[in-house]
Amino acid sequence: MIIDFNKPQYSYIDLISDANALAQTYGNILQNVTIGKSHDNRDIVMLKLGTGKKYILFCAGVHGRETINPIVLLKIAEYYAKIYEEFNNATEKFENLIKKPDGDVQKQYNRMIFGKCVYELLRTYTILIIPLLNPDGYMISLYGYNAIQDLDLRKRVKKMGINHTEWKYNGRGLDINRNFPCRSWKPKGPRDYAASENETQTLIQIFHQYRIRCFLDFHSRGKSIYYYRNSMTSSYNENQYKIAKKLKEITGYELVSPENEIEYGDSGGNTVHYFSERFNKPAITIETVDEDAGFPLDYKYRFSTFEEIKLVLFILGSLSL
Repeated sequence: MIIDFNKPQYSYIDLISDANALAQTYGNILQNVTIGKSHDNRDIVMLKLGTGKKYILFCAGVHGRETINPIVLLKIAEYYAKIYEEFNNATEKFENLIKKPDGDVQKQYNRMIFGKCVYELLRTYTILIIPLLNPDGYMISLYGYNAIQDLDLRKRVKKMGINHTEWKYNGRGLDINRNFPCRSWKPKGPRDYAASENETQTLIQIFHQYRIRCFLDFHSRGKSIYYYRNSMTSSYNENQYKIAKKLKEITGYELVSPENEIEYGDSGGNTVHYFSERFNKPAITIETVDEDAGFPLDYKYRFSTFEEIKLVLFILGSLSL
């Protein structure tokens, strides 16, 4: 086991170290690549899980204070990579079990069938996983403003006067999830422009580099699923609803009603709206963790969140996106 949920503090350095360890351990099926840099010069990394030519993208850590999903996505990568690697051994063990049954044949058979499905899934798809799009904001939320190395940036973010545990912005004090050039985007000041941030540009580059069949952006809080797009066609939203219903069945999360797609006064410009409008492909936001959870988020949410969302990937593969 590489990803350890029992470590209360999980820093950016821990995440980078674990991502590298996953790639070294499961090199046949998993790669770790650097896709960009934050404004405070931290690497933004992406795992490539699978060998297929169809791509699904998972992203987390867009908001700094949402510290549960980055480590959970790494754990999900480890979960599927391990099943993939163990599939051939499981088959051999099952064949031996058939010859000398011990009463546990059905359990072993079910496990092998699941392994076979995961094996085929990862040969059909490559899962792109960006566990932490906003490493600067993540470090601020965990360790305070002194985590920012650039003195000018540190002064800039300190002036905003926000408790560091509530910090959702990047290292320049901008909300990445209000920075994408889509129809709902509105300027928030005279110097504000869409796609101004390194992190935004990095994700847009990945969107354009791969033919992504489905994009899921993981946030916290509320245990809910946002799927509706007022800017898109009815046929698009019907397909979104079909996918969202499947995700609701396995996560237990609630579907957000269409009228609550965007809050009143929201300046717009989030990740899923940009992807929907630009590529006309499924894009869904999944909010993990209880609605009333306070920041900093309790690290124990890692365990329940993993159990709730670990089969999201499996279900998406079964939909033949």
